[in-house]
Amino acid sequence: MKERVLAFYKSIAPDTYHVEDAAMDCHIKGGAELDAFISAAKELESEGRLRATRPDVYAYGGEEGIIEGIYKGYRKSFGFVIPGLGQEDIYIDEKNRGSALHDDKVRVSIIKSKFSRHKREGRILEVLERANDTIVGTYDRQHHFGFVIPDDERISTDVYVDLNHTLNARSGAKVLVKIVKWHEPGKNPEGVITQVLGYKGDVGLDINTIMAHHKLPFSFPNDVIKASERIDTVVTDDPRRWDLRHIDMVTIDGEDAKDLDDAVSGRRLENGNYELGVHIADVSHYVVSQKAIDKEAYNRGTSVYLVDRVIPMLPEVLSNGICSLNAGEDRYAMTCMMEIDKHGTVVNYKIRPSIIHVNRRCSYKEVYKALAEDIIPDDLRPFMPMLEVLRDIAEHLRQMRRRRGALDFDFPEYKVLLDTNGTPLRIVKRERTLAERLIEECMLIANETVATHLKEASITSVYRIHENPNEEKMAAFQKVLNYLGQNIRLNLEKLEPRDFQAILDSVKGSDIEQVAQIMTLRSMQQARYSTENFGHFGLASKCYTHFTSPIRRYPDLMVHRLLKATMHWNSDYSKRDVKNEFLVRAAEHSSEREQIAVAAERDTIDLKKTQYMLPFVGEVFEGKISSITSFGMFVELDNGIDGLVHMNMMNDDYYFFDEEHFLLVGRRTGKTYHLGETVTVTLVKADVEKRQIDFVLGEVDNLTQIQEALGRSSNYKDIGKHKKPKRKGTGSKANRKGVLSKSRSKGKNNKKVKQVKMKKGRRKR
Repeated sequence: MKERVLAFYKSIAPDTYHVEDAAMDCHIKGGAELDAFISAAKELESEGRLRATRPDVYAYGGEEGIIEGIYKGYRKSFGFVIPGLGQEDIYIDEKNRGSALHDDKVRVSIIKSKFSRHKREGRILEVLERANDTIVGTYDRQHHFGFVIPDDERISTDVYVDLNHTLNARSGAKVLVKIVKWHEPGKNPEGVITQVLGYKGDVGLDINTIMAHHKLPFSFPNDVIKASERIDTVVTDDPRRWDLRHIDMVTIDGEDAKDLDDAVSGRRLENGNYELGVHIADVSHYVVSQKAIDKEAYNRGTSVYLVDRVIPMLPEVLSNGICSLNAGEDRYAMTCMMEIDKHGTVVNYKIRPSIIHVNRRCSYKEVYKALAEDIIPDDLRPFMPMLEVLRDIAEHLRQMRRRRGALDFDFPEYKVLLDTNGTPLRIVKRERTLAERLIEECMLIANETVATHLKEASITSVYRIHENPNEEKMAAFQKVLNYLGQNIRLNLEKLEPRDFQAILDSVKGSDIEQVAQIMTLRSMQQARYSTENFGHFGLASKCYTHFTSPIRRYPDLMVHRLLKATMHWNSDYSKRDVKNEFLVRAAEHSSEREQIAVAAERDTIDLKKTQYMLPFVGEVFEGKISSITSFGMFVELDNGIDGLVHMNMMNDDYYFFDEEHFLLVGRRTGKTYHLGETVTVTLVKADVEKRQIDFVLGEVDNLTQIQEALGRSSNYKDIGKHKKPKRKGTGSKANRKGVLSKSRSKGKNNKKVKQVKMKKGRRKR
């Protein structure tokens, strides 16, 4: 009825019409139908879609006051619609939510509310795009039907499931449910269970749940598996390819790496320059464009490196088999051979499909020991002259980047040791050594050379771009640094990478070094893929792409195909692969898939960190303030674990957030807490389900009371005030430093463990 009313007034706009006359023109009969028509008109007026010019006389309200945005659920009682840039968020009461769920794209009308304390309140009119076609939750079976209760508290509606569509799940099962029918507001959507993830206590259920939440695949489709089984894995001579099997080359990777997609070679030339060869697996030779494997690779976009497993972009026969540059075997590759002078400048290069033969597989650890400590295995000695040349090349390239002003973030990396059941045993810091830097420099210059080649070829290409920082964020960053004692003045109208590198250099070795790095990174925009070359700010590069990892990144595979197109290679790519429309869409899709992968990786790391901290509840530690927000401060321990000290649990004063100087300030005492400051905290809660760690300042003797306060709300901002804890303390002072680096693998936990990287912010160049 509302649609009929609205359609009529829209058809006569901008004229006005009495509601009863409008009903007559719409052939509405009297009685209940007329009452419904009049009620619909009044409701449309309250939504702002009709205007009342006088009692019972309306005009079409137009689209003013109708806004599109993304609905964000917070609790069952409310949410917000996030509109476009420059517009304030719109508060949505539960009764005005309609059938919208968290992250849905919606149309919302602004309404007037006498009781709202929010600047803008709205009513959702229509769901334009559903974000939650599948939901992860716990199955609750009733006598004649069942429900799936979403794990995500922001999704406030249970999903009805008929008993014929449960995959025989029992109550308490963690499941993935696909919504097949959306009902009117107030009614539960209907769904079918598509996967039973497991039951409480099952090994790996926690990671499976995160994978399902992010819609990550658990296996390859049958057609992809069958296609991979048909791949010809025999490498034969090809006169079109550059035969480089006579050149010594090595791979340098982590000890547990299986997908080896890059090899390097190097030598000094007679003219004093260097020759650097970067040889990348020719995945495009095996992955046929628009066929089953390619379509699946496109959909995945990237391999995902979770804390306990890898979700590969390509089937194992490719990623760990014929595409992996295994030592002692011939392989097809794409080679970028560069002549580099002592200034780190590429003076000449050649890019061509090749056949290579890797002579030896090396690990970062042994290359570091060989170059830095002169500990050299016998079978590595023949390759030491080449490794020394590669070290010199990398140093020239590093110096070149520093002169350009490229940023060099040196965030610590962490590794978690898991037992065979996935239980974290300890977390250790992993240093970034000379060996990692050597390979990184080789890959960076190859990516840059390939990007320049494609740009000069005057075809649409895919670039890895990193746009200039936001001026407003930079102004705030400068104020914080000034407050912390750094006399720095930035030219906000013409920011250059060297300005930031100067900041990082000035604080190197100081207490605020890591804080400055984090704040610098947060002030930056996010790197992404694009067909427009805007340069890479962080690398101080005018032209950059991703070429060196086609086994695990789809954009690299696209770049390989584009290279072959510039060479007029008569196979391994199709017309679609060079079309602007496809490349624009694929670049955007790849950026989205990368963000999903990063979020999933972060969630699994946070999960294992929280599990690791469970036995330490009640213990006392020292840490540094790594971030400050409007609701508290995050404190990071010396092993990368960080948790929140909520402002409302700081009971010696009433604190507020000084956003300009990034401080927490006590209103009564004037006491301040700033970034980088060392504080003593007690671990009071490690919530595995929410992957959330809570600290309070100092030592406490009322741990249970504080835990109850934290448990009353899932939202940090709703935690109430509590009395200041006494300073007796139950935690051992001996645990303030170093306890988290000790092994917990004693007794029953003394099982065989596997090492997995736990990274703090994977470097995404």
